Amino acid sequence: MISTGAYTVLTTERPTLPPVADGPVELGMQFKASSSGTITKFRYYKVAGETGTHTGRLWSANGRLLKTAVFSAETDTGWQTVTLDTPYPISADTVYIIAVNALSHYAATTQGLATVITNGPLSSIAGNNGRYNYTTGGFPASTYDNTNYFRDIEFVPGQDDPAPPTAPANLSASNITANSATLSWSAATDNIGVTAYEIYRNGTLIDTTQGTTIAVSHLNTAGLYSFYVKARDAFGNRSAASNLADFTTLNTSGITHGSQLTTAIVGPRGISISTFITVPGGTFSGTALSGWGSAARTVGAGGETIDGYWFPAGTVVLQGANISSRITVTSGWLVLRGCKGAVLVNHPAGNGGGAAALFCQLSEFDTGGLKDRRQPAASIVYRCYFPHSGLENVYANNITVTESWITPDPDTVGTEHIDGIQTWGGQRYLNFSRNHLEFNPPHTAPYGLSGLIGMYSDGAQDGFDGYDHVMVNDNYFILNAYGIALHAPLAVPVTNMTVTGNRWVWSDAAEDADYTNAVYHNPSQSIPDYNKNSGNGNHWKNNQWADGPHASEFLWPDNATSATEF
Repeated sequence: MISTGAYTVLTTERPTLPPVADGPVELGMQFKASSSGTITKFRYYKVAGETGTHTGRLWSANGRLLKTAVFSAETDTGWQTVTLDTPYPISADTVYIIAVNALSHYAATTQGLATVITNGPLSSIAGNNGRYNYTTGGFPASTYDNTNYFRDIEFVPGQDDPAPPTAPANLSASNITANSATLSWSAATDNIGVTAYEIYRNGTLIDTTQGTTIAVSHLNTAGLYSFYVKARDAFGNRSAASNLADFTTLNTSGITHGSQLTTAIVGPRGISISTFITVPGGTFSGTALSGWGSAARTVGAGGETIDGYWFPAGTVVLQGANISSRITVTSGWLVLRGCKGAVLVNHPAGNGGGAAALFCQLSEFDTGGLKDRRQPAASIVYRCYFPHSGLENVYANNITVTESWITPDPDTVGTEHIDGIQTWGGQRYLNFSRNHLEFNPPHTAPYGLSGLIGMYSDGAQDGFDGYDHVMVNDNYFILNAYGIALHAPLAVPVTNMTVTGNRWVWSDAAEDADYTNAVYHNPSQSIPDYNKNSGNGNHWKNNQWADGPHASEFLWPDNATSATEF
């Protein structure tokens, strides 16, 4: 019987399959509430033949165990309920997973969670639901046919409490390694009480804790990260964000500047791949396509770090493949390692997947953006070789392009401009560092060449037309007679952008030191304030000519050459 004023996700639903003989296995369901409140009970549907002790477990969506309870005084069949010793508060519009183990038999309805089930403030999550794990007590991360395993909770909506907690203060990062760091902050206060702190990485909620310190892992080597924390009370009220903790993880690659790159250490040659299996391209939907065969494998439970980058369980890794047509990644995670081909990372916003190219030779790497209602969780290009093309359309957030050799051909018709790395604007968390960039010939007008790194503002994405948290560091620009090396943002809001350590190879075609194609400057457009004391987090430092008549002199944001630092 359901308590007065309480709700469950499942009501009249019943299993359509006979009792399934299988186990032991953890079985679960994803759900969320439209309002904050408390979970008071765990439930599961028991079928004939199932015996033994059962434990309910409440998990966060990213695998943090939040609450457990052991069932007692069970009946032979039907719904079983355990009341929690302390009601557990949950937040509005936050996904959780309820799981209960089965020892030998369980209830099931195939595709029972393919569409949303709603009851009052509660609802299931459509698709990628019906969770399981054959490790007893393990986080149920796997799914099969959106199966309803009849695991549920009882939920009581919270009372009205309009007062949010104060914002956590003094957030800082310490113990920074290539793949992890420790965050600490001062406690927030609340009129009723703070129940949890939410941890946000690059604008995305990744974890929840009740303490004021947390170790964050699964970071990428030499990665740009921005964290903030919010406090949450028992009624789901969230505080304002804490201060930002921005840092870069340690670089363990051995490359500190793009000038150190050679073609022998990028692309498949960099990992000694010279023999390729031809595979089809087409649309990627989260599992290896027919014909990928032995060139593909799937990352197992717990995820995996590959070449310094962490990828979640279920990621498909395609290695040593010559891709016959462009792969369009629309769901899940795909890693191309030591491959040849082209890829479009085109996940719908909120899908959660992404793609990486590691040690690949590519003719194309594009990403959709919010302007197209697309937004992959992350896109990574590392140690890749672009002998005749660039990254023409990288329009999403969370894009990393590092230690790559990028040499695009011009448009010989002269009707388009060609870029090495082209961004749209309205983007956050971009890392373009330690790359080698130059245009292939012909280098003269009217052939189409534009920016080796072109950071344009072609229109707003999600209401934002500027740039935030961007690194353009330690790149090696080889100038030619036509085309621009760095087109940094102009006339749009720019915050937390660092342009440091870059080097420009002199071109004899430059008319003089202050009228070159090194840094684009349009006098009619405003230049962002790169003064480190401006409070906007921007920083321009140590950007110099590598050779030529002004070797070791400094380039400023307005394209002036100076013997003094900016």
